[in-house]
Amino acid sequence: MMKYITICCALAFSFCINAQISHGGEPMASSEQLSTKSIELSVNLLKSYALVQTLDDERQQPLRFAEPIFTNFTPENSGSWTESAGGLNIWTISIKSEGAKSLNLIFDKFYLNEGDKMFVYNKDRTQVLGAFTHENNKPSKLFAVAPVAGDEIVVELQTNYPINYNHEIQISAVNHDYLGVFGLLKQQSDFGRSGYCNVGVACEPIASDEVRRASCKIISAGVYLCSGTIINSTDETGNPMFLTAGHCTTTGWPEGKQFDYTAQTVIFFFNYESFSCDPVINGTDAQTVSGASLLAYVENMDFALLRMGETPKESYRPYFAGWTRAETIEETVFSVHHPYGDVKKIAISTGAPEARTFNSTSYGGVPFVEEAHWKITKWATGVTEPGSSGSGLFTQDQLLIGTLSGGGAVCSNKVEGIDDDEYYARFNKAWNKDRAKDESLAKWLSPDNLDLQSLQGREMSSHVRLTHLNSERTAKVLYDDNFKGSWSGHNERGYTAYANSFYDVESASISGIYIVPSKVSNSTQKINIKIWDNDNGVPGTVLWSKDNVALQDLRKDTETLYNLPTPLEVTGSFFAGVELNYAASIDTFSLYMSDIRNEEGYNRAFIRQDNGEWAQFQELNTDYSKGAYWIDVLVSDPQIVDVPDVPTGVKENRLTIVNNPVATNLLKYTSNINGLELAEVFAVNGAKVAQTKLYGKSSGDISVANIPQGLYLIRFTSSKQTIVKRVIITD
Repeated sequence: MMKYITICCALAFSFCINAQISHGGEPMASSEQLSTKSIELSVNLLKSYALVQTLDDERQQPLRFAEPIFTNFTPENSGSWTESAGGLNIWTISIKSEGAKSLNLIFDKFYLNEGDKMFVYNKDRTQVLGAFTHENNKPSKLFAVAPVAGDEIVVELQTNYPINYNHEIQISAVNHDYLGVFGLLKQQSDFGRSGYCNVGVACEPIASDEVRRASCKIISAGVYLCSGTIINSTDETGNPMFLTAGHCTTTGWPEGKQFDYTAQTVIFFFNYESFSCDPVINGTDAQTVSGASLLAYVENMDFALLRMGETPKESYRPYFAGWTRAETIEETVFSVHHPYGDVKKIAISTGAPEARTFNSTSYGGVPFVEEAHWKITKWATGVTEPGSSGSGLFTQDQLLIGTLSGGGAVCSNKVEGIDDDEYYARFNKAWNKDRAKDESLAKWLSPDNLDLQSLQGREMSSHVRLTHLNSERTAKVLYDDNFKGSWSGHNERGYTAYANSFYDVESASISGIYIVPSKVSNSTQKINIKIWDNDNGVPGTVLWSKDNVALQDLRKDTETLYNLPTPLEVTGSFFAGVELNYAASIDTFSLYMSDIRNEEGYNRAFIRQDNGEWAQFQELNTDYSKGAYWIDVLVSDPQIVDVPDVPTGVKENRLTIVNNPVATNLLKYTSNINGLELAEVFAVNGAKVAQTKLYGKSSGDISVANIPQGLYLIRFTSSKQTIVKRVIITD
C-alpha cells in the first residue's frame, strides 16, 4: 500500500522554546538600543552561601538558590521606548545584577492588552521566553518568569497602545541566582549539585513513564527549589492540581502580601529529566507553567495542594497521578524527585514504609501531628536531598501515598551504614484533616463526595516522544581511524546531513524535535533542523525546516527541543535530522548515536554524502549493522505499524518534487525511474483536475498554471509501477 505525506502548512519559522506557555513571535529591539539598569544585592552573598550549607541539617526547609532584589520598574519610570518600522511601540529594560548565575523576575502587576506581546531574554538572545500575551494574564495580576542564564536580563513589550497609556507592568523582584540552576555541570554532562549516589529516573523500571511525567520541579517566590506531583481527582474535570510540601509554598512572601502569594509565583517544570542512563544528559527545561492558587494547606502535617494557573499544553504530556488512602503498605516504595534542582532522580526503599511521627517542627516552628508521616528507614537506591521536598512517594502499583517533608539521607550513609530516616506526609492522614476545605484533600480531590480508597491515574495527552535509543538507553560518539571527525558531525569526508528514519510510522502529528549534541563549538557557525518525507527509503522532500541555528545557541550534552509553530501532519514514514550548512573538516559539531544492532527492525541512521546522495549508516561504516542518531520527535496520535518486510535502505524507484510547495506555474520533478508515462493531479476529494503526458522523461516540468491554490495528490505512472506524491500549490 502506498504511503503519503500530508503537509498541513507551508514551511514556517519556528523557535527553540525555553519558556512558559507562550504564543509565538520574536523580539524586535536592537541590542544597540538597550541601556542597562544595574542593581545590587541587599545582603552579603556569603550569608546566602552559608544558608545553603545549613540545608542538609534542616531538610524540612525548601532549597534556597537565589536572593531577591526588590524593585519597582515600570514603563513609566524605567527603560526606554522606541517605535518599530511596523508602527509598534516597543518598551525595553535591561537589568544587570553582577555575578548572578541566572536571573528570574516576579511582576506584581502583569496585565497585557489584546495584541500586546512581551519577551524576556538574555542579551545575546540565546534564551528567549515568550511571547507572553493577554492569555497569560491572571486575576491576581501576579506573574513569575522562569530563570534566564547569566547576570543580565532584558524585558521587551511590544504594543499598539501609545507610550503614555497606563501600562499595567511592574517588575517587583529580580531574583539573583547564586547557586547556579543552569551551569553547575559535573562528570561529562550530569547537571547540578545532587549527590553522586543519585540515579536517573529513566534508569530504574520501577517508576512508570506516567508517574515520571506527573512529577515536576518547582520554583517558588523566585528563590526556592522543590518537587511535587500532579494528582488526579474523582470528578476528572481536568483541573491540574499539584501536591507538594507545605513548606515549599508558604514561605518567602513579602510583608503585607496575601497568604498564597508564594503559590501564585510558583513555576512548574515538566519533563525535566535525563532521557538516557549513559551518558547522563541534561534535559530540556522548556516546558513550564507559571502561577497557581493555594487550595489546601496544613502546617503541622506539611502538605499543600495547588491548582495551576494555566492548563499545561498537551505537548507537555501531563499525567495526573493516581493515589491510595491505604493505612498500611507492605512493599518497597519509591520517590521521584529533583535533588538540588537536578534532573529527575529516583530513590527506592529497602523495605515497606512505617507510619511514624516526624519528631521535628514545621518551617514556622509548629510540631508535626503524631504518626502523620511515612518513615523510610533506608534507601536501597539513591537518596533525597534539598530540592526534593514535596516529592511523591509511590507504591509499586504507581499510586501516590505521601509527600516528602524532610529527613537525614545523604550519600555517605550508604558507605557508613547509617539509616536515612526520611519522612513523607501521609496522603491518607491528609485526606480528611479537619474536613475544612482549606485543610483537607478530600474536598478538592473528591468534590462529588465519593468515598474511594484509591484512584488510578489519568492520561491527559495523546503526545508521545518517539526515540530510537537502544533498550539500555546508551549513546556515544563514533570516530573512525580512516578520517578525521565523527560519524555524526563535521568530518573531512564532507558529509552534509544526518537523519533518523521513522519507517514504522503510519501517521502522526509532529509538534517538536529533540536533538542531543555531543560536541558544540563556541562559534557562530550554523546548522539546519529538518524533516523530510520518505522518498523510497531515503530522505526526500523537505517538509519543515528550522534554518540557521547557531552552534553557540546549543549546549553539548544537553537536549534541545524545537517546537514547530504548527503541528505537521504526516501519513507514512518520514525522516528527521540535521543539515550542516557550512563545510568543516574537524568535528565542531556532532550528535550522540546509539548502537541498535541488537534491536528489532532495521537501521535508522542515514548520511548524506558530499555528492548529495543519501546512504545508510552501515553502508559507509561496515563495523556496525545498524545505528540511530539521538534525534527524537514529539508527536500526537501516532499510528505505529509492524516492521515492514522490505528494509528502508532500498533506493530504487525514487521520485522527488523539487519545488514543494509550488510557488510558480511549473512543478519540477526528478526521478531515477525510466519510462514515466503520465502525471495526474487529483484534489483531496479524489476529483482529477489535470494530467500531463511525460513521454518517458525521468525529470522535467509539469504545468499547474490553471490549478487553484491548495493541497493535491499527483500520481506518476509508468508501465511497471505507480508513485503518488502530495504537494501544496501556493500560486
